[in-house]
Amino acid sequence: MSEERKVGENFDEKTAGDIFDKLKNVEGKIKPKKGDSKLKKIADLMNEAKYLEGKGKLSEAADIYKQVIFTLPDSQKAYDALAKIYQKQGDVASEKDILMKAIGSCRDNAEFKKRLNEIN
Repeated sequence: MSEERKVGENFDEKTAGDIFDKLKNVEGKIKPKKGDSKLKKIADLMNEAKYLEGKGKLSEAADIYKQVIFTLPDSQKAYDALAKIYQKQGDVASEKDILMKAIGSCRDNAEFKKRLNEIN
């Protein structure tokens, strides 16, 4: 019962090629496409958060920075921006909390330690 598969019946050539590329990516034999980059999505989120922050929508920006931190737990820029939002809002407890998390998650954390000491 061998059926001959023809292009277009199950997949078109582009879809078949995309599936093949993804399978090769799993084995680590080719680089992922630029559009599929996790870091590009994080950069887009950071840009969106900065835009919202500029518009004065601090709570919405903070939520996006939290998403970035969840996805990339050592993102110094996201921790820094989130701490600054808490500082602008006058939320000292949240600012201390995020600085302590930053100290635990980021390798280069001297600046976070300094800021936390200044609050205490």
